[in-house]
Amino acid sequence: MSAKDLLEEAVEVVKDIAEPDWKALALSKIAQVMAQVDRERAEALLDDALKFVRQIRDQSWQLSVLLTIISAFAIVEPDQAYQLAMDLPSETTQVLALTDIAERLVQGDKQMALRFLREAERIANKIGDDEGRAEALGAVAEAWALFDADQALKVAERIRSVPERATALASIARILSDYDKALAKSVADEAVKLARQVRDREEKAMVLDELVEVFSKLDEKQAMALAEMSPFPERKAVALSVIAQSLAKKGDTRGKELLDRAAEIVRQIRDPDKQASAWRSVATAMALFDVEQALNWAKGIRDLDWRDWTLGDISVTVADKSVDKALEIAQQINDPEERSSALADIAIALARSDFERAIEIARKIPDPFYRVQALCELAQIRDEG
Repeated sequence: MSAKDLLEEAVEVVKDIAEPDWKALALSKIAQVMAQVDRERAEALLDDALKFVRQIRDQSWQLSVLLTIISAFAIVEPDQAYQLAMDLPSETTQVLALTDIAERLVQGDKQMALRFLREAERIANKIGDDEGRAEALGAVAEAWALFDADQALKVAERIRSVPERATALASIARILSDYDKALAKSVADEAVKLARQVRDREEKAMVLDELVEVFSKLDEKQAMALAEMSPFPERKAVALSVIAQSLAKKGDTRGKELLDRAAEIVRQIRDPDKQASAWRSVATAMALFDVEQALNWAKGIRDLDWRDWTLGDISVTVADKSVDKALEIAQQINDPEERSSALADIAIALARSDFERAIEIARKIPDPFYRVQALCELAQIRDEG
């Protein structure tokens, strides 16, 4: 079965989706892959997606879905993506859309990507609202890191808010860490200096979350030190799980000890939602070392939604090693939508080693949106050969 056949099958599945928002998102997903085999068909699918977007009543959610559609148009018809971006209701959202388009185009058409990015920077510079300008410049700085690190840092310097500037530097460092670790560490060190100046506990925690992720790739000891700085126990536990996952990728079993320590922290958290959220991160990371321990922690979560989300994450983590075990865990998920999400990820993980079985799993996914998602990813893998 060809990639085009799988995508046309996905188009048929969209008919089973009742809600206009999920129809739009599904069509957007199909179009992004379809663009590689039939650009005109992809554009038509996105035109249909826009019709469904107009039926969404919640304005905030409508905007979020529209931004996803614009992102898809970036690789199908960039001029249409630009027009849609410029029609957005605020300059800040225009910048967010334009930087996303630039990031999508960077591999295929660098000159066009730069055109979008420079336009985003021009708009960001003229935003009068301090908060909106800081958010917009942060997005521009992060996008510039894919093209020119010096320009990214210059844009970040124009952000007046210390937490926003620190976050922008952390984002730049995260991107640089893939190809220039020395420069990434230097930028991240500057972000740490700014983080120490942040007084608001929530803002400080958000910056530290970003920095722990960056330093988990660059300097494990520094990552640990930053995790200890976190002002909230649930964020500290999650930070330790991030470091543990990084250690697991390196084959370092010390990550398991970190997670045992994180679990002790989680047990002390009084707020049920915050505790459940932390268990989700810690248990998912533990699945890289000890699946049964991870499942024990997950099954101890009292809230059924959080338990399902955690079991879903664990099943996906396990899928790379054992599809049968992953499927067994997925069947323990009560919520059909969350179970469908897990099955989609399992099918995708299996595709490179057993494509026919992956299709079989994808076609049995109960929720049509996640069935579409799985079929699209399988089509992408088939197209790549």
